[in-house]
Amino acid sequence: MIEVAIVEDDPMERDRLLTYLKRYAKEKQVPFSFSVFSNAFDFLEAKKAFDIAFLDIMMPNMTGMEAAERLREHNQRTVLIFVTTMLQFAIRSYEVDALDYIVKPVSYERLTMKLSKAIQVNASKEGGTVVVNDPRGMIRLSTNDIYYVEVSGHKLTFHTKDGLYLEHGSLSDLEKDLLPHDFMRCNACYLVNPRHIQQVNTKDLLLTLVNGEQLKISQAKRKNFISDLTNWMGQGKC
Repeated sequence: MIEVAIVEDDPMERDRLLTYLKRYAKEKQVPFSFSVFSNAFDFLEAKKAFDIAFLDIMMPNMTGMEAAERLREHNQRTVLIFVTTMLQFAIRSYEVDALDYIVKPVSYERLTMKLSKAIQVNASKEGGTVVVNDPRGMIRLSTNDIYYVEVSGHKLTFHTKDGLYLEHGSLSDLEKDLLPHDFMRCNACYLVNPRHIQQVNTKDLLLTLVNGEQLKISQAKRKNFISDLTNWMGQGKC
């Protein structure tokens, strides 16, 4: 899940951005979680490690630029995109390591370009790699591209954005390598990447991934899995 913040004091512009972001999420099948703020103070007080933040530059009391400067004192990870009507202010965005800026009124086409770039930058900041000895040869996979890993006997199947990759091995051994990248056990047979979880049904013990696949949550793993996922989301990683 990609955590996105919208910081905009104009209700019409806030609604426009949120509508476009939801449209992008649906069309591209990207899992987003949205937080909307009408001022920069509330955004900073949230103290969440957002993956991407859209900041209006001209806001009363505290500008988006001032908010970015304060944010960068302790957070270098959040990808910043300024939204502005005045290009002379947007040029200063590079002083706070902002990725880009969008000139109002925001169009869907322009937002799509900026957002796709932001998602790529965010992924490069968080991801790691794992080497898979597939029958076709040794392959290096980005952990961000792995939906989940399944074990059957001594065969591991990596379900990824680009297809399936196979390897002989132990899921327990692989879990040690993927633990730093937040992979979680929802079942003795599955090691899942929480960034690709779309929905969790605690009643039926099912989780749905962004690609539409469903995985069973076992009773034995249920408590720890839900606890780990809740903690991960609370840290602003989703």
